[in-house]
Amino acid sequence: MLPVEQQQLEVMPQFPRSRPRPLSSKFSSDASDSSGNEKADGQAPEHDNEKTSISDVVSVDGDGKVEGKLSADLGSLEDGAQGLPRRPMRFEAAIFMGIATGFSFLFVIIALDRMLDESMVDGTYIRWALAAVAPLLFCVSLFFTQALVNCVFYTFGPVSQFYTNSKYYSGIAPTSDFNVDKLPHVTIQMPVYKESLEATIMPSINSIQKAMISYARQGGTSSIFVNDDGMQLLSQELREERMRFYENRNIGWVARPPHGTNGFVRAGRFKKASNMNYGLTLALRMEELLEELDKDPARKAALGVDGLDPFMDEEGVLSDHALELAVNETNGEAWASGGKALRIGEVILLVDSDTQVPEDCLRDAARELAQTPEVAILQHGSDVLQVAHHYFENITAYFTRRVNQAIAMACANGEVAPFVGHNAFLRWRAMQEVAFVDSDGKRKIWSESNVSEDFDLSLRLQVAGYTIRWATYSKGGFKEGVSLTCDDEMNRWQKYAYGASELMFRPLVQWLRHGPFAAQFIKFMGSRVPLYYKMSLLAYYWSYFGIAGSFLISVLNYVLLGFTIRVDNYYLKGFELFLACLVLFFAAGNLAHAILEYRLKIRGLGESLVANFRWLPFFLIFFQGLSLSVSYAILAHLFSYNISWSATVKEVESSNFFREVPRIWKRFYPTFIICGILVGVMIVFSTNLVPRGFVIDGRYWAVIFPLALQVGSHILYPIVLNPWLVIFSY
Repeated sequence: MLPVEQQQLEVMPQFPRSRPRPLSSKFSSDASDSSGNEKADGQAPEHDNEKTSISDVVSVDGDGKVEGKLSADLGSLEDGAQGLPRRPMRFEAAIFMGIATGFSFLFVIIALDRMLDESMVDGTYIRWALAAVAPLLFCVSLFFTQALVNCVFYTFGPVSQFYTNSKYYSGIAPTSDFNVDKLPHVTIQMPVYKESLEATIMPSINSIQKAMISYARQGGTSSIFVNDDGMQLLSQELREERMRFYENRNIGWVARPPHGTNGFVRAGRFKKASNMNYGLTLALRMEELLEELDKDPARKAALGVDGLDPFMDEEGVLSDHALELAVNETNGEAWASGGKALRIGEVILLVDSDTQVPEDCLRDAARELAQTPEVAILQHGSDVLQVAHHYFENITAYFTRRVNQAIAMACANGEVAPFVGHNAFLRWRAMQEVAFVDSDGKRKIWSESNVSEDFDLSLRLQVAGYTIRWATYSKGGFKEGVSLTCDDEMNRWQKYAYGASELMFRPLVQWLRHGPFAAQFIKFMGSRVPLYYKMSLLAYYWSYFGIAGSFLISVLNYVLLGFTIRVDNYYLKGFELFLACLVLFFAAGNLAHAILEYRLKIRGLGESLVANFRWLPFFLIFFQGLSLSVSYAILAHLFSYNISWSATVKEVESSNFFREVPRIWKRFYPTFIICGILVGVMIVFSTNLVPRGFVIDGRYWAVIFPLALQVGSHILYPIVLNPWLVIFSY
């Protein structure tokens, strides 16, 4: 038995999709005249409020892109937004990034100056071969210097911009400067896999449909479009349960075959992009067939669509038939239902299967996108949707909130907003403009060859002249799930590292022929995107390389300094480097963020200090224990090794000590073997079992400590960060 709230939603699913005006009287023979009204640039004509046909709401431009025109055109909303003050451009981010870049250059210059002094003393210049790694030193230090500057800014800089609007940031919700009955149709797109219907998907749909009902009352229309990658993989019972749920809620869905079925390929290491592409392709083909149906009175009459029955949902009848035709063209490969809900609106809200949304989010997004037509993606900052409430989820929840606050502050300072792939509103026309023809000859929106498909789309949009904006006025109304296990969190960091590597570099095998840098990265660096954003992006990318290299650097530091091998002053000792990172990221960083939260009136200073320092020991183990896994992901890309990741766990899976021990060994045994060997080496070389000149004992604690911390953290990562290990029940 469903809860009362869900029962109410079950009997009201048609309300959010109802039109401000009945469309049944508007499927007229005048549709054939609409093709002559298209604009010269290939864009669809303005929407006619008095007469609307399928040809009006769907057009195909000269490039073969299908334009969905449900409800009013965004252009008409933009007309109503004329006279609004132009949003200011903030320059704090540019200034801070400029200072950070200057510090990084200073570090390189100091290092080169040391080599020059030494060469003038001993007359040896072979050490200048080390200058080859100066660009690497600069790139890796960028994130460090950026964090240093941010600490100063958080403590002493201005913060009022956090509660204002600017080019890349919205701290204030848009006002109603036009008629609400002209709000555009919004498609809520949700890719799902094999998540639990009751525990994950249903709560998300309940939250979304509350927002849809609110939007309908305000004069807008909306629909839910599910890209269900699990439908054809589930048992018959679970499959039928999903189908009934989708039908009862008037949800449109598309499901593709399992990987390998009759040669079908689910492309990509992370299947989300190809899943969404498959659904969008089928929906667009349905639109084309729908247009053909509307132009053929005989076929419409055969379906009983004659415009005489005011109670018939003619659009629904035609859409369902067009979808049936589109599915038939796949020879039974695709499964789909709910043709009317599959029609793409001018705005797409992209959500995950575990999400919550605020009730007025659709109206606010429609207004903001109408007022600022240059914005292609409106990314909302999210709070955390907790389900397990054990200490690891609490840790990741705190870290997610902190990262989102840091991003919001950066965007308020003028930083270009990131696109994180969910809880974001996308302008459909802009997405089509940056679509590309893939290697298989098909036109696609999402890149299936990139792990970070969201970042790839963001770069293409920015290169095309669009902007991305971060919004916080929902005040935590958007919620997202976080990693429930340390395994999932490590997978997430591996995906990010792999994505950073593939967006910057080609695989090594292509370097001689095409050069080291990826074509997209070269295009981005040469684009009109602000220079400070390019530097900030480099800092972010290279932070993963810094994490990846920390383990190997600790080993080299142990060997070079422990065996007293002569090193140049260009070399920065491992303990000094560790101390600098410890003071900046774990001490000053936490203190500065606590002060920022206090200055923003998010919470009191004492409460903020406790919250920011509470999980410090766990984060020390977490970040020190990531290096081998992150380096594995980067090397997998560079050496073209086929690496893949399992789907993120969305529901709590209870476990205990006896189940977790085998799982930990299976996932982390290479790490345990490597670290076990190094522990043995450190023990042996601290005794008299080796010649006196090779003894590295307690006198060399500054040499031993960085490596011991790395090794210890890698061993403790799957143990200390696993809350199920303390449960010994059978």
